[in-house]
Amino acid sequence: MIETFFFDCYEQAYPAPDERLLLAHPQTYIDMVLDNIPFDGHAALDGDTILSPQSFDVALLGVGAACMAVDAVLNGDTQTAFVAARPPGHHAEHDKAMGFCLFNNALIAARHSNVRTMIIDFDVHHGNGTEDLVKRRVASGHNDIAYASTHQSPFWPFTGDHDGENICNCPLPSGAGTTEFRTIVNDKIIPFVDDFKPELIIFSAGFDAHTDDPLAELNFINDDFAWIVDVMRPLCSKMVSILEGGYNIDTLPSLVKTHLNALSKAA
Repeated sequence: MIETFFFDCYEQAYPAPDERLLLAHPQTYIDMVLDNIPFDGHAALDGDTILSPQSFDVALLGVGAACMAVDAVLNGDTQTAFVAARPPGHHAEHDKAMGFCLFNNALIAARHSNVRTMIIDFDVHHGNGTEDLVKRRVASGHNDIAYASTHQSPFWPFTGDHDGENICNCPLPSGAGTTEFRTIVNDKIIPFVDDFKPELIIFSAGFDAHTDDPLAELNFINDDFAWIVDVMRPLCSKMVSILEGGYNIDTLPSLVKTHLNALSKAA
C-alpha cells in the first residue's frame, strides 16, 4: 500500500508559475491581485478578502501544492494526496476574488491534470467560483471537468440552487446533518459521478459543515468526512483533497485526521 501524500504548502510546494494561474484566471486579474499586495499592514479586495504582504506568495504556494499533488497521484507515486493550503480557493471566480479566496486551487489542479476530473465540494459554502469556471469550461466546448457540491442554503454566497451541464448542486437547509448529507450524496451525487466516469476526483475539502464550526448551521460529524471518501472510492480510486474552509481551530485537526485516515485506506 502506498501512503497518502500530505502536501504542506509552506514546506514542500513550489510556487505556481503564471501559466498555472492562467488555467483559471486572466492575466489582468493576476496583475490586479499582485498590484494590491501591501508593503506592510493589510489591504482589502472586498469585505472578506484581505491581503497581507505575504498573501500573493503564499497563494502561489497553495496552487503549486495542488498541482504537485495531482502529479504525484497521476504519476503513480500514490493514489491519494491531501493539500494543506490556505488561502482557500473555491470562491475565486474567473476574474474576481471572494470569501478569503484569491486563486481557484481546485479548478487549476483539475485543468493541470489533463484528465477527466470530478470536483466534489463539501464545504458549508457553495463554491461559486468553481461553478463559474466549470461553466466557462463547458461553454468553451470542453467536457473534462464536472462539479458537485453539498452546501447550506440559503446562505452566503447565495448561489448553488440550480444544476447545469456538468454541475450538480445539492443545497441543504440550516440544521441538516449526517442523514441529509448522506441521503443526497447517495441519491444525487453518486449517480452524477458514476455517469461522468472521472479519472481523478478532487475534493474541495471544507470542514466548516461540522456541527461545531462557528460560521454556519450544518451538523456534520467527524465520520462524514471519512464516509465521503469511502463512497467515492469505488467510482474513482485516484483522489486529491484540497483544504478549503474550517474555522474551529480546536476541532479542525481531528476532522482533517479523520479525512486523511480514509484517504490512506483508499491509497
